[in-house]
Amino acid sequence: MMTRREMTAGLSAFAALGLAAPLLSAKAKADALKSAGWLAALAENGKEQGPKALHVEGALPQALKGTLYRNGPGLFSRDGITKRNILDGDGILQSLRFEEGRATYTSRFVRTEKWIAEEYAGRFLYPTWTTKAQSYWKNVGGRGFKTQAGVTVYDVNGKLLAMDEVSPPYALDPVTLKTEGMSAHGMDADISMKAHTKFDAKTGDWIFAGGHFGREMELQAAIHHKDGRITKLPRFVAPRQSYLHDFFATENYIIFSLQPAFFSVLPFLSGFSSFADSLEWNRGEGNLLALVPKDGGPVRYIDAPGRWMWHAANAYEEGNTIIADFVGYDAPDHFLGENAAFKAIMKGEMGEAGESGRLYRYVIDLDKSTAREELIADAPFEFPVINPADGARAHRTVFCSQGRSDRIFHSALAAIDTTTGKTRAFDFGKTKWISEPIFAPAPGNSGGARAEEQGWLIAQGLDGETGQSFFAVLDAAHIEDGPVATAHLEGPLPFSFHGTWQAA
Repeated sequence: MMTRREMTAGLSAFAALGLAAPLLSAKAKADALKSAGWLAALAENGKEQGPKALHVEGALPQALKGTLYRNGPGLFSRDGITKRNILDGDGILQSLRFEEGRATYTSRFVRTEKWIAEEYAGRFLYPTWTTKAQSYWKNVGGRGFKTQAGVTVYDVNGKLLAMDEVSPPYALDPVTLKTEGMSAHGMDADISMKAHTKFDAKTGDWIFAGGHFGREMELQAAIHHKDGRITKLPRFVAPRQSYLHDFFATENYIIFSLQPAFFSVLPFLSGFSSFADSLEWNRGEGNLLALVPKDGGPVRYIDAPGRWMWHAANAYEEGNTIIADFVGYDAPDHFLGENAAFKAIMKGEMGEAGESGRLYRYVIDLDKSTAREELIADAPFEFPVINPADGARAHRTVFCSQGRSDRIFHSALAAIDTTTGKTRAFDFGKTKWISEPIFAPAPGNSGGARAEEQGWLIAQGLDGETGQSFFAVLDAAHIEDGPVATAHLEGPLPFSFHGTWQAA
C-alpha cells in the first residue's frame, strides 16, 4: 500500500480509508506539492528507527551537547481504520543526541497497555479522545479509555516520562527509549492528568495537574519535589465542566484557566459521542481563572475574557501581581467543527483555521481579584516556550512557532520580546512545516534577562518538496539568521507535539 505523501491531496482520502490508489506521474506529484496535500505526511504512521547518525548540513555547535526528546502521535491507522484527528494517535518517542558535532537519532513507540493489546490484535480496540471504539460498549461510561502516552515527554527528577490526557504516565529508558512501565502521577486514582507539567526553576519542583469529569468537574494538582517527595494538594469542585489542556504555575499558585469549552457529560458517557465531539465553544461565557494556593489554602476565582488556550508560556509573581503569558484564540475552529483543520489534514486538506493564536498576557491583581488581558504580539503563534531556567520566574523572551493567518500548520520560528512586543522571526518557506522550538541553554546559562537567549532552538520540520523531515538548530539570540545546522532524515516523521532538552 502506498503512503499518503505519494498521493495527491485529492486522492489522499483513499489513504485515510486504508484503500489502495494508483501510482502518480512525476507531474502529478509536482502538482500535489503545490497544494496543502504534502502536509498529510504528518498523519502517516511512524516507524521505529535507529540509533543512526544523521546527515548534518552546516556545523553543529561544539558546545551543544545533550539530547532532544520529542513525543507525539505516531500511529494513526490500523486494519483500514484511521483516526479522525491528527491530535489522536499512539505515542512515538524520539531522541536526537548531539555530541562532538554529530547527531544520532532514535525513535520507539511507547509500549502502553493499549499499544500492546492493539499490536497483538492488529486493529484498534479502544476509544481515544477524538475517535470512538468500533465496539459501542467500549465507549459507554468512558471506561475504555487508555492512555496513548503521545503528547508530551519530560525528564522529571531523572525519570523520562511520556504523558497524555489520560493517566498514568509511562517511564522510559533515556538512552534506548525502552518502555519501563507505568509511573505514578501523585494525584488521586480517578484523576486524569493533564499532558503538561510545570517546572519551578528556583526549587526544582515539577507540578502535575489533572481533572475528573462526572456530575461535577473536580481538579487536583501534585508537586513532585527534587528530593523525591510528592505533595498531593486537595482536590476541589470547579464551578463549570470545561476542557483545559495546560495551566500556569508561579512560586505560590497553580492557575487553571477554565475556558468556555463546555463538556457535555451525557453524550460522552452514553457512548454516542467522542470526548472531542462532546465539547461546545461559547466565548460569551468568558474564562474563569481558578487560583490554587500551593500551601493548600482555599481556591480563588477571577473572571477573564473568553479565550481558547492550548498552551501557557510561563507565569510569575511581582509582589501581589501575577503575570501569565499564553497563546490564545477567539475560537478553536481549527479543532472543533466538521471541517476543522486538525480533521481535514487527515485527508490532505487544509480545512478551517480562520482564528489565529496570538500571544496574550494576563495581569492578575491579587488584592483586587481582577485580571486584565493584554495583547503582546498580534501574529499567528503557537507552542510558546521559554528558557527553562526561568520557569515560574520573570522572563522577557517567548519563543514560538509562527504561521500565516489562514493556517494552523506553521512555517516559521519567532522570538517575541514581551516588554515591547517586537518579534524576530525566520520563515523556512511556504512548503515547510515547523514544530515547537525547544530551548537548549548554552553551558553556564542560569536564566535571567541577560541569559535567556543564550542557547539554541531545536525544532522538527517537514520539507514539502522532498517529503523528508529534518531538525533545525538556530542560535536563539539570532533567530532571524536561520539555522546554523540542519540534521536530515530519510522520509517523513509524523506530527510531533512537544519536546524537552536534557543537557549531557
